[in-house]
Amino acid sequence: MPEPGAMPVTGPCTPEGTVTLLTPTEDKPANLAAGGPPVRRVPPGLAALAAQFPGLRVEGMLCHDGKSLVAAGQAGDQPVIIKVLADGDPGWRHRQRHEIGVYQVFDKHPPPVRVPRLVHTDGQRIVVMERLEGATLGTGRYPRVLTGPEVLAAATLVGRLHSWQPLPDGFRPVFAYQTRIARYHAAGYFNEDDRRALERLLDRCGQARQLNHGDPLPGNMLRLRSGEWALLDWEFTGLFLPGFDLAMLSVLLAGTPGAGALLEDVVRQTGFEEAYLVNLAVVLSRERRIHLTLPADHPLRLARLPAIDAAWARARERLWAAAGRRLFVPAGR
Repeated sequence: MPEPGAMPVTGPCTPEGTVTLLTPTEDKPANLAAGGPPVRRVPPGLAALAAQFPGLRVEGMLCHDGKSLVAAGQAGDQPVIIKVLADGDPGWRHRQRHEIGVYQVFDKHPPPVRVPRLVHTDGQRIVVMERLEGATLGTGRYPRVLTGPEVLAAATLVGRLHSWQPLPDGFRPVFAYQTRIARYHAAGYFNEDDRRALERLLDRCGQARQLNHGDPLPGNMLRLRSGEWALLDWEFTGLFLPGFDLAMLSVLLAGTPGAGALLEDVVRQTGFEEAYLVNLAVVLSRERRIHLTLPADHPLRLARLPAIDAAWARARERLWAAAGRRLFVPAGR
């Protein structure tokens, strides 16, 4: 049975992206497992693309979030999800190719977490994968209040991915931390003291080396009928400083009492507290940027930005303390 408040789904179709999309779209995944009909008519172009794979049948649309079309279908007797990149932003074309590459690595080297099995891809626009049936952990970028066991399940799921050793070839750093920090400093999201603190911690942390999902939204965590948990949507996966996924979860689950403490206990057990603080600064600055770009009277900005600002103020104090406050004595004193 689905968890209370969870969304039944039949494959990877997350209505929110990591960076730009803030609210769920109206296109919800169809619950084909329960016998419900697909929610959207299949565009003619999708059927033409699917025809390149013999035996692939498109049954109906699940969602169209602006960057990709996601449909349900069959590959022979195998229920599948068909994901096709929409025309448009070159950045999303890069992300689609990146996700395809991740699935190809998984196909050769099964990861320590359950993921949809790759069935077919053209390497560019279309990817066909196993259709998994279950219930997501939640919906929305900032989801409902989760239970303690649900938070622990999320932390355990990404932790299994983080512990994958030895890592197979094919994974690369998702972004350069120095470049990201410099850009956010130039844009005013980090002040000079923040920048110095982050650079000092980066020197101690070394290179990004831990495999992280990169987009651990509750909607990307699927509880299968067997009780096993699966991870969906791998567009942002790659090497990070340790604890990026945990930092994201701590921010996105801030409305769940006790979630932050549980997640930071996991961080302490891993021994990567300084890397976690760098990741927390990166995630919070990005969340601030996302919400500050909304109109001043936007309800999401009004509802979320004060809490995000407060979380950043607390994180900044911890960041400075970890780096050493002696760095920040004002000139002339």
